[in-house]
Amino acid sequence: MSTPTPEPDAAEQFLRDFLQSATPQQRHTFVRRTSYDSGDATIRFVLDDPTTDRATALAAYWILGACYYSRYASADETTDDERPTWELLRTIEERYAAGFWADHGIAFDPTDDDEIDWTDDYGAPVARPVPDAMRRAVPGQPVDDGDTEDGLPLDVHLRWTALAG
Repeated sequence: MSTPTPEPDAAEQFLRDFLQSATPQQRHTFVRRTSYDSGDATIRFVLDDPTTDRATALAAYWILGACYYSRYASADETTDDERPTWELLRTIEERYAAGFWADHGIAFDPTDDDEIDWTDDYGAPVARPVPDAMRRAVPGQPVDDGDTEDGLPLDVHLRWTALAG
């Protein structure tokens, strides 16, 4: 069971409002380029929207550490800090298999994301293998993420950082 997320502050609400009205390509750029260091509440917000592109969901899955978390067969094996991400990864797998997300023609290849192979587990132990469907590239057009900062258009990033200030 996931930990409930707190109510968003003004900066987080601004970001959510932007992402809710953002294009599928802007959401994809955000998921691929934002910092995951401050938690995954905003990523979860994007992933809870079925209009998000399936390539974006696949990118989030790998960036969240799918290979790392494959060392755990169940949530009970994770630490308390790791459990929410382990559960989110399972949710992504289930939704992906069920066709939950839209197809806006965005490409993502987990074996070659700007020369990063997210699928390489470097020989780590695997207790719960990543499903084959999650290893396959999504065909489509790559998204140009130029003129962005932390995955946001520059003007949006400036307003967001001013609020977060």
